[in-house]
Amino acid sequence: MPDFLVNLFRRLPRPSLTNILLGVLILLQVPLWFGQGSWLRVWHLERQLQARLAENDARRLRIAELEGEARDLRRSPRAAEERARYELGMIMPGERFVQWGTPSSPSAGADAASGQPGAQASGGSQGPPKKGSPPR
Repeated sequence: MPDFLVNLFRRLPRPSLTNILLGVLILLQVPLWFGQGSWLRVWHLERQLQARLAENDARRLRIAELEGEARDLRRSPRAAEERARYELGMIMPGERFVQWGTPSSPSAGADAASGQPGAQASGGSQGPPKKGSPPR
């Protein structure tokens, strides 16, 4: 070994046992905090796991609802008829479709009740219903 390197090492202070152990401890901690299997990565994966478990629970509830609906549709023809009525607007032969609703503008009802000119009375004749409209 060249003399200048030997002289350089002699001039450097020798580390104490405490400093050596502290350096080793730091070198061991770095992978725990920042490496591939670090605490930060574990924490992130646990958050992902909790989100997936919550999503799975919501899907299980939806599956249970759908299974119940399917069971009802298989067992009862009335359930299928009810579903067709509400979702598809089915009307059986010989039935009348009656739809209840509110007036399109709230001021129209107030004008009729107040007796203002041009307002129709609620008990008066409104003429025949238009073709295709439900009976009144």
